[in-house]
Amino acid sequence: MAKATLNAKRILLVHAHPDDESLFTGHLIAERLAAGAEVLLLTLTRGERGRVKLDEIKSLEGRLESMGHFRSNELLNALKEYGPGVKHKFAGTRAYLDSGMRVNLFGRAAKPRDLDEMSLTAAGSQVIADDILAELKSFKPDAVVTYNAKGGYGHPDHVVAHRATASALRQYARARRGRAPQFWVIAEPGERAEVSVGNAETAKIKRAALEAHASQVSISREGYSLVEGKETRFDAPERFRRTNPNPLVMLSPLVTIFWAIPLGVLMGLAGTLMHQVRAQNSEHTPIGLIVALISVGALALALRLLRSSRGALYLTSITFGITVFTLAQRQAGGEVLIPSNDVGTIWAYGSIILCAVIILFPQIRPAIWRKSASGHQ
Repeated sequence: MAKATLNAKRILLVHAHPDDESLFTGHLIAERLAAGAEVLLLTLTRGERGRVKLDEIKSLEGRLESMGHFRSNELLNALKEYGPGVKHKFAGTRAYLDSGMRVNLFGRAAKPRDLDEMSLTAAGSQVIADDILAELKSFKPDAVVTYNAKGGYGHPDHVVAHRATASALRQYARARRGRAPQFWVIAEPGERAEVSVGNAETAKIKRAALEAHASQVSISREGYSLVEGKETRFDAPERFRRTNPNPLVMLSPLVTIFWAIPLGVLMGLAGTLMHQVRAQNSEHTPIGLIVALISVGALALALRLLRSSRGALYLTSITFGITVFTLAQRQAGGEVLIPSNDVGTIWAYGSIILCAVIILFPQIRPAIWRKSASGHQ
């Protein structure tokens, strides 16, 4: 399979608020403009409910019109740092308001309880999709970039932006008989990514753009932060993965269940049947146990590396553990498939511990997915 590249000559970025374009795609904007591409930024709201970082303008909080005007000006100043090549529009046949967000009991971002009827999330994804579709027809991009389906860290406006963008792309593809731009989403930490963007030159531009968003972003010598104590370096690359706007991809968790459970059972059966095999010329070399453990470890590692989440590995490992535990019991005919000897004990406990270690290990990614400041990979 050919390696994915985000080198579009006409790229549409869909963001929910002023500052998102520089926080999440600042390197990309700078890199694409330097390559001679045309960039259109579509901002869905004016960030009216942002939390102000600067004490001298704290009075703007709660004054939606004033805050929206202030942040719109910040955005215009930020875009000047990228140069004249980037075009910008605010979306909407009506002005969508920033929905704001709250943190629920589980520590996750959620919609405010008193949702404004003029807010982005109240508008509904199809209404917003119509506005995005109009820009697709007008600009005719080669690639479209927005948040992932979870909205990054979960802001409700980010979630709606993803859904509306995906819906607009589906409509656009139908009108063009299946021909549509590439659909790219911003990969969050821990997610699989296909492209990383960022180098020393784009970092300088990104920093200057973020400095223009002073009401929302705290700037230090080496990095920036939205939340106190969580700083990101300016040269940290932005990561993206290509996806499908078709909602059927949401069925992938269900599909995972259908193959992960049988795989776990098969791993347990095969390893159990194999683990007592010894080398032909030696009664002491448990060659079957060695092969079984290597096979289980390799398969678990492959699931960890190749999947964007650990869900499939969790499911396969749990099913595997249940299978091994079941086979360790005395069978109806009195047979014991996993005897209580050293080899049987190592197989029963060692294989499960091996899966647990691979699941719990903090970070396992191929080199092409690691953070790098060397630009496109």
